[in-house]
Amino acid sequence: MSASLKLSLIPLLLASCVAYEPSDVNIASIAEDLATRRGGAYTFEEAAALTLCRHEELLAAEARARAAGAATTVPLPLLGEWRQRNEALGAMIDPIAMLGLGPRGAEIELADARAAAATTALAVARWRSLAELAEAYELHRMATSLVAPELGDDDLDLDAYVRAGLASPVAVAMLRAARSRARAERVELARLRDDQLARIRHLLAIAPTAQLEPLHAAQPVTVEDHAASDLLARPDVALAAARFEVADRELRKAVADQYPSLQIGPNFSLRGDPLRAMGMLKLPIGMQGMATAARARRAAARHEVRDALVEAMLEAETASTKQESAAAVQNTAEAMLEARRTALDAARAALEVGSDAFQTYAASASEYAQAVAEHRRAKVALVVAKVRLAVAYGWPQRNKQEEI
Repeated sequence: MSASLKLSLIPLLLASCVAYEPSDVNIASIAEDLATRRGGAYTFEEAAALTLCRHEELLAAEARARAAGAATTVPLPLLGEWRQRNEALGAMIDPIAMLGLGPRGAEIELADARAAAATTALAVARWRSLAELAEAYELHRMATSLVAPELGDDDLDLDAYVRAGLASPVAVAMLRAARSRARAERVELARLRDDQLARIRHLLAIAPTAQLEPLHAAQPVTVEDHAASDLLARPDVALAAARFEVADRELRKAVADQYPSLQIGPNFSLRGDPLRAMGMLKLPIGMQGMATAARARRAAARHEVRDALVEAMLEAETASTKQESAAAVQNTAEAMLEARRTALDAARAALEVGSDAFQTYAASASEYAQAVAEHRRAKVALVVAKVRLAVAYGWPQRNKQEEI
């Protein structure tokens, strides 16, 4: 073959190639970029929209989905041959593969199934991220609505009560412990708010030092009646089904790879000889083990679909009972808090007229501070239970994600 002919083939070979673009990861520059990102005041809908386009986990899932979509272009192998001795050039192609059948057809179906699974995995990641965002917003709303306990006895001179014989050292210690618990409750409320802000910042991919103000115009999660059919539309159940489709396509490909394939094509003589036909038969040997393994993987994927649905049913059932239990505990804690507050007010008033009322007041203050902490924990449990009940039935649905 002449040198000019060789050179003329090079552009044809490189025309469809993707060029390499250098890229690196510099942790310091990433940290600097995060530090420059500003926060703001966002409603849940605004934060959800920003999460979908900023959260790094979702961006990675989007990139994987794009990669799987690009991989659906299955190459068509063309075998070229040059024989210097005979001065002949041959080109062979598999006609079955050219028609999109046989092993190549199975590979195309497998690539499509993998692309669908990657898209479903992205939907699962978005579902989980928005669910976490909703829980953080609801907890922050609850934390800002609670008021830290105030005993209102800072004007009491405890040592004076002891010197006057109106308070025992045990009662004074009990009252001081109640004051300490009230201060600790204020710290707990602040920590609860700060923890939710940290979770929201993480989902928005902004720096920990960025100012952030969640705006609570409306509740992000509305608890409605749920049906068992909603479980069938959960993204994680759909992902398990998509993975089964991948396993099924892998089995089809493994089965197709067991059979011989034929490549045919013309043989061009560079000396002017008549055109001749060429053929090549590919005989795979020992491929049955791959097909057997693929069949077992498909069986495992089928069980995983059933398991995903059973897990969804279990999650929905336990979430429902947890929500009911949390609501009952919260109602009890709220009633107990009101009772302890009333008892504390009565004991505080009795200090002005009774000579032996200090012990009762110290006990009431301790019980009130404990009731406040129990009420906070009950509120937190109820908020989490409500959100997770909605998530267990697939909230937010795909159409709601598109509306955000």
